[in-house]
Amino acid sequence: MSMLTLSNGLKMPALGLGTWHHGDTGNQMRDAVVEAVDLGYRHIDCAYIYLNEKKMGEAFSTIFEKGDVKREDLWITSKLWGTEHAEDRVEAACRASLSDLGLEYFDLYLIHWPTGFIPDNGNLPKDDAGRLRFSGVSILETWRGMEKLVDLGLTKAIGLSNFNSKQIRSIIDTCRIRPAVLQIESNPRFNNEALRRFCKKNEIIMVGYSPFGSPDLPWGEKMPHILEDSTLLRIAKEHNQSTALVCLKWQLQRGVGVIPKSIITEELASNLKVEDWELTPDQCKEIDGLNTGKRKIVPIVKLKDGTIELRDKGDINNPFENFEEPMEDED
Repeated sequence: MSMLTLSNGLKMPALGLGTWHHGDTGNQMRDAVVEAVDLGYRHIDCAYIYLNEKKMGEAFSTIFEKGDVKREDLWITSKLWGTEHAEDRVEAACRASLSDLGLEYFDLYLIHWPTGFIPDNGNLPKDDAGRLRFSGVSILETWRGMEKLVDLGLTKAIGLSNFNSKQIRSIIDTCRIRPAVLQIESNPRFNNEALRRFCKKNEIIMVGYSPFGSPDLPWGEKMPHILEDSTLLRIAKEHNQSTALVCLKWQLQRGVGVIPKSIITEELASNLKVEDWELTPDQCKEIDGLNTGKRKIVPIVKLKDGTIELRDKGDINNPFENFEEPMEDED
């Protein structure tokens, strides 16, 4: 399996499995993780707010009990939720996730979103109108807490998710331990090329989530399923591959890690078939040209009067408000 080398020298499998399954009826994602590792996956992406880390812990327990795969054979990521952004809360949150997952350390621990919420009032604390109550905790304060996790051996690497380049730059300019990874939305329809270039120049590995556009989510503009795009269908036919594999291969050839999610055996097996073939440069350019700049993963909140608003609207740490990524020249 292809590997990506982080700035601290660690090697991360370029293809992983996402574990957010908002339609899970019980044990579907847990069982899919066990099956995925049996099939050959070695990179599992978790998060506190997926609300299934205890189930993922059951999966890891089953995997390790089988004896074929040891802890050191897996790359396991998790993420800090916004209610725990205060520097003095970061360690406890990380330890709680490790406990739920049955692990002693993470390979990678990310700040899930730059937006922070007030603590001790549920995962999504709201005011009387139904808007989120932001903590305003500085991302630099949160990062100091993240650095301590490395010092304590609770994680081997730290990084960010859903941050913009200005926010990342502020961390790089002041940090003791640099962000190793940025996890963001990326697919042919919203390729996040500006951030890819920024990450490359700053020795940060970019990992793309929602590689197929997350058509099942209620967020963002409703658009045709990206896997039915005529250009992708034609390129897939030229290689005798699926459109899903074309999307994944395109990312890997951009130097971007990717974490598709599935609970279907056939899809899990198929997504591993990204080795031993290549897209041509012209095909990659065609896929680059599918970019619309329309972001899908922008969380929303329903107010008590029924109004739908962007969840992080008005927060000082909102990564998408009043900011457009500058496109840097390629090296």
